[in-house]
Amino acid sequence: MKNLRLGALLVGLVLICPLFFVGGPDVYSSVLFNNLWNYGHVIFFAAALLLAVLIRPIPFGRAWLWIVLAIFILGVLIELVQNVIGRDASLSDIAHNILGAFIALCWGQRATGSRYLLIGLRVLSVILLAPMMWLSAQLIYSNWQMRTQFPLINSFETRYELRQLANIGAHVSWSKSSDYASSGEFSLAVKLTADPYSGIKWLGRYGDWSRYSFFAVDVYNPGEDAVQVVLKIADLQHDRGSNALDDRFNHRISLNPGWNNLRVAIDEIRNAPAKRQMRIDEVNCLEIFAVNLPKPQVIYIDNLRLE
Repeated sequence: MKNLRLGALLVGLVLICPLFFVGGPDVYSSVLFNNLWNYGHVIFFAAALLLAVLIRPIPFGRAWLWIVLAIFILGVLIELVQNVIGRDASLSDIAHNILGAFIALCWGQRATGSRYLLIGLRVLSVILLAPMMWLSAQLIYSNWQMRTQFPLINSFETRYELRQLANIGAHVSWSKSSDYASSGEFSLAVKLTADPYSGIKWLGRYGDWSRYSFFAVDVYNPGEDAVQVVLKIADLQHDRGSNALDDRFNHRISLNPGWNNLRVAIDEIRNAPAKRQMRIDEVNCLEIFAVNLPKPQVIYIDNLRLE
């Protein structure tokens, strides 16, 4: 039985090892996929230490410290290699490596003379893993909710909808607001700045747009003058390709004072790339941003949807 476990762990480690350098998430992958991929670091180093413990138990004490130091150095080397081959280096990956090893050390062997200390360390290992698991649970729930409410993309009514947002520009700020709403109780107040680019983008792919005729969004301009913004929509092929301006839907919009109810035909989006048709079932990029505004400006965005 022991030999079977040793063999299974060894085969698993050999299969997982290449994934440190090939495959995995990129900058366009979903937040959920990135989060779940991080468990690979925990699992790999937990399996490696379990294999070591099965071969020879590792008593608590100085040996544990040497193991943690060795895994830290190995993790740094892995991240340096990843950086050289074009993947992003991450300090959090090193922390996940150490966490996996620590879990295996705490749970992979029987308690001996330091029984109560080992029990305390096992509790600590669970506590250290809990934030990662809690974040995963939140992301899974948010992803499920966004898919359930599709073709509504975002109405800014709930906390999980706000997790879908990210800034364009370092000084942009946004918040849920009850001042103006075209649907429900809330909209998103976005403070655009005078930076070269400022706006908001939505993260994640939540359905097939090809079954619908229009993309629609409501934007309120509380100012006295029109505000010029850009609506950008692109698919995964564009984002992972040349990112060329003529390979996406890039439409300038003048937001007049008051409510602006914007509707764009899906066929117009599909045919926007100059040399191909956009994969409208793989829309990966959705942004509203301003370019070189003369002064900061607040706009209210609500009810992104397909019709």
